[in-house]
Amino acid sequence: MTTARGPLRVAASHLAYALAVHVVLVLATLPWLVRCLRDPRQARWMLRRFRPLREAVEGPAPIWIHAVSVGEVKAARGLVAALAASVPDIPIVLSTGTATGFETASKQFPDRLVFPAALDLPWVVRALVRRLRPRMQILMELEVWPALMRALDEAQVPQVILNGRVSEGSFRTYRRMAWWLPEWDRLDLVATQNEVYRDRLLALGVPADRVSVTGNLKHDLTDGPERQAVDALAAELGVNGELPVFVAGSTHEGEDLPVVRAWLAAGGGEVSRLLLVPRHLERMREIERGLRKLGVPAQRRSELHAGAASVDPGSVLLVDSMGELETLFGLADLVFLGGSLVPVGGHNVLEPAASGCPQLVGPHLESCRKDAECLAQEGALRVVADEAALGRELLALLHDPEERSRMGKAAAQALSKLRGATRQNLELMRQAGLLT
Repeated sequence: MTTARGPLRVAASHLAYALAVHVVLVLATLPWLVRCLRDPRQARWMLRRFRPLREAVEGPAPIWIHAVSVGEVKAARGLVAALAASVPDIPIVLSTGTATGFETASKQFPDRLVFPAALDLPWVVRALVRRLRPRMQILMELEVWPALMRALDEAQVPQVILNGRVSEGSFRTYRRMAWWLPEWDRLDLVATQNEVYRDRLLALGVPADRVSVTGNLKHDLTDGPERQAVDALAAELGVNGELPVFVAGSTHEGEDLPVVRAWLAAGGGEVSRLLLVPRHLERMREIERGLRKLGVPAQRRSELHAGAASVDPGSVLLVDSMGELETLFGLADLVFLGGSLVPVGGHNVLEPAASGCPQLVGPHLESCRKDAECLAQEGALRVVADEAALGRELLALLHDPEERSRMGKAAAQALSKLRGATRQNLELMRQAGLLT
């Protein structure tokens, strides 16, 4: 769907954008080389982004889903399953913008083509579109790249945003770039999580007849992990039910040690097991140094996996593996979800709720405020202002199994009211003639 902008404006804006991207790449070369020396995986990942597909994809034209990182990959699970059931003869392929997202997608969709997102350079994205020949691209949440949008438009590939969201910060940035890029009217269909995001996308220039509110796809992922997987992990980690399990998931810098101190204030290893799951595994050594200063023993999940150490119930278990957080929620009696004590914006509060976990979060919930408010209204989630408040809530809940049970049941009740986004998105694409 060609943009309404004039040809001279399109040419000028894309030329300026392409020059800027190339300059940024040159400036980033030295820092990137330093990172590659520390972690060779970074080199492989970035090189693949210059040429995500080496050969043309054979067979029917696929539906291409792009999920930026881990959260978007998980949100896409129900959509992929629904599309596969609705149009079984159409292949579904996925791309991701981060190495962790790629790893997660490869595990979640082992029977589908998964590849890195292309760098947004005209010659790179045009080659990708030519090799992939997609019948439609679905962007999860809001991953728009001007060169790719133009290349898809030139190839007459419909572009769809599902689960659309625009944070306040992103909205302000896009408004400042309004004369230049992106060209929002190239989008064929947009389904947003709520009315606030719809209004922001309308203000950015998406035509009103192409925008609908269908809810959050993450609301439909409410089954929780399989019991068999939870039981196997419990046996491996030595979780035997004698003490409540406290899982601190997706923690960021500035949260790990406050969580540990709050846990110690609530009784520490004498009253519960602490499983600490940092969002970024490269911070593991830093966390271990901090724990040593506190005098708190710690063990790594990988050491237990290798059989190199026995389980010490009094130590903090540092989970240094990918893809196990949801299963760990199935083990948990109480959860703290990170990215919320520090100004990150929070993470998906629905994942712990799907396992029936009572949940504590900090005040920084910009990315998940609606969901957190829904859970809080039902009594399934509590917001703590700081480390001291977290310690007080831990102390109360770790000694009150009846209250934890009540909060877990409230989580299930809240989730039952939120489902339906996947069905609405499929219906919207059918009405637009995109699934024929």
